[in-house]
Amino acid sequence: MVSYTVKRAFNNNVVLARDEASGEEAMLVGRGLGFNAGPGDKVDACRIEKVFYFFDKDQFSQYETIINRIDKRVIGVAEEIIAMATAELKTLLNEHIHVALADHINFTLERLAGGLEIANPFLEEIKVLYPEDYQLACRAAKMIEERFNVKIPDGEKGFIAMHIHSARANREVSRTVKYASMINTMIEVIEEGLGAKIERHGINYARLLVHLRFTLDRIDKNAPVRNPLLANIKREFRKNYEIAEKLGDFICQRMGRKVPEDELGYLALHIHRISLSAAGEIV
Repeated sequence: MVSYTVKRAFNNNVVLARDEASGEEAMLVGRGLGFNAGPGDKVDACRIEKVFYFFDKDQFSQYETIINRIDKRVIGVAEEIIAMATAELKTLLNEHIHVALADHINFTLERLAGGLEIANPFLEEIKVLYPEDYQLACRAAKMIEERFNVKIPDGEKGFIAMHIHSARANREVSRTVKYASMINTMIEVIEEGLGAKIERHGINYARLLVHLRFTLDRIDKNAPVRNPLLANIKREFRKNYEIAEKLGDFICQRMGRKVPEDELGYLALHIHRISLSAAGEIV
């Protein structure tokens, strides 16, 4: 069994420790682990629930800067959130979340203390595109509220969800933000083309968002799809295909990659479905 020595305790449940065998630092999470724990104390191995090693030394260097700069209670709750998310998702998260989430929570608390709330323009899209991450973010927000006696707005929950999603998808938050921003603009292009607002809470809207996300993923990964209905779609849904072409131009501008006609055909189909929904028809 691995033995650990406490380097620093952040709350009753979180400690930074040294692996006595390898000499590596690790963040340990477990009920009561940090209670009355001080530097040099042995960690009760029976209480350890999650162990996070830092294999990327640059990340750990950033993390050391963070833990020396902000309230240790923020570090503690951030690590408990990461442990909770890891357990629920049953997958490892990118190491960068230890830095990014703690820094984000600290920034959030500072802004809320100053009465400054930043609106999240992608909240509805985040709820639909990343429902599991958003539910975890809601649980995370409740943990923060209980520890710091604050009210976390829904927009902030959306930002936390983006951090969780980015860490599980092993991509930077900036890419998740880029996708959400692009999808937001694409919805506006579709609404302008149809001359109607799209109901944001319907099943067809959810389907459209998911398809737009998958489209961006395929374009990003250069993974083309075949559309055997393309000729029929271009003939029968001409207006919707023209809107799809506008989306293709936008994607090409933002991602630097041409969208294949087969992909445009599938976009046109989803635009057709959402147009029937906007017209009040059952689809």
